[in-house]
Amino acid sequence: EFNLNITVEDGFRPNNEETFIDFRYEVDRVLLKQLTDRSTNGMLTIADHQNHLRTRILDSLIPSSPRHDMFFVFSEESMAVAANQYLFPVMLLGEDATDFTTIEMRVVEDLWTQFRFQEGFAPRSVRHPDTFDFVAFNAARQAWQEENIIIAATAFADGKDIAKREAEEGESSGTGTTSTSSDVKASTTSTSSD
Repeated sequence: EFNLNITVEDGFRPNNEETFIDFRYEVDRVLLKQLTDRSTNGMLTIADHQNHLRTRILDSLIPSSPRHDMFFVFSEESMAVAANQYLFPVMLLGEDATDFTTIEMRVVEDLWTQFRFQEGFAPRSVRHPDTFDFVAFNAARQAWQEENIIIAATAFADGKDIAKREAEEGESSGTGTTSTSSDVKASTTSTSSD
């Protein structure tokens, strides 16, 4: 299996807790903007979050990507976390009693930059006790969670394939590779393997 081989000089150096703390607790404003740029009329959807999830994984794995993340680690647990994290804001903080697919972009920005719920927050079930359908809500959450796991696993496999190909092309040409959008690279990979 292909290994990305990150040296200590290029990665997280021992006894450098400050880098780790910044990495774990600071919101990456560029990533947040990439998500919010997907909004339409100030609204984000589950599909917007799913597309961002896919792009985020690809960009993290592909060495020529400006968003390459040398700390990126992915496991079954990571997939489960991503599956929930990328639907959490929409499912939990959305306003509508029956539409679980959209949320105001500003609510997502506030959640990730202030690490708190908006003033006066109450779950949908509390705000809409007579019309909220728990069964429909849980069915939608479960379906999107399962879909996110598939999206994450596929993006991870595609990203590893692209990274491996870039490494092989860089070795054979000795010049390295040029940066291309991870979405373009993944679509090329998916098309060529069909």
